[in-house]
Amino acid sequence: MTDPVSHRQALAPEPFAVLSRVPAIGNLILGVRADGALLEGLGAIDSVELEDGFAVLRGPARETRLDLSKIGSIVADQMVMKNVLPFLEILDTDGKAIAKLTALDGLERFDAALEGIERLPLDAAPPAARPDPGDEPADGPLKAAEAAAEPVTLQAVKNGVVHRWSGTLTSVSFSHGFLNAMQPDMHLHIRAGAIASWKKESVDGSDVFSAIDGHGKAIGLTLKAEAGALAV
Repeated sequence: MTDPVSHRQALAPEPFAVLSRVPAIGNLILGVRADGALLEGLGAIDSVELEDGFAVLRGPARETRLDLSKIGSIVADQMVMKNVLPFLEILDTDGKAIAKLTALDGLERFDAALEGIERLPLDAAPPAARPDPGDEPADGPLKAAEAAAEPVTLQAVKNGVVHRWSGTLTSVSFSHGFLNAMQPDMHLHIRAGAIASWKKESVDGSDVFSAIDGHGKAIGLTLKAEAGALAV
């Protein structure tokens, strides 16, 4: 059996030099995976700014703050579905994923955006492990936000990144082992069994709901709404 052809490449060692090119990539999916939950922002990134050691990527209703000191490497790769979808993976110093940016406007635009940045070939990444599904995750604040039609902020936090989206939830449903919230500019996918409950706290005039797993640990996903706006 032959090894798969690798399109994986390490990019220049200066992370901000790479991230500053992201607006030129065009439409993309920027995903951050909390423990069992994936929050994705869809659309173009309008700006990338350097703020106190963070690369801050902003688009309409979306903001992603990447701690440059936590980034070990950035790699380019691609996957083939109906079309070739190139992507950037932002990895920490242990090689674990911080965030993934999947380009939607094609390989030619992706390569043009990164023109002049040195790339070094890497071996193909091994396939990701897929955990067994569990019970349907608790959906209380998500369904309450949909019913109330009130604006909320979803936030995913993990080592090296804070990723948030603000808007009104209109479609929350459970299907094929995942609880999904699907918007034109945001997708949220929560694996079955990942959330056992939500912890509510009052913070500066807002209700903040933190997703808790079956071991009582916060997974890094929160939902924030105006105090009293959600019937949970």
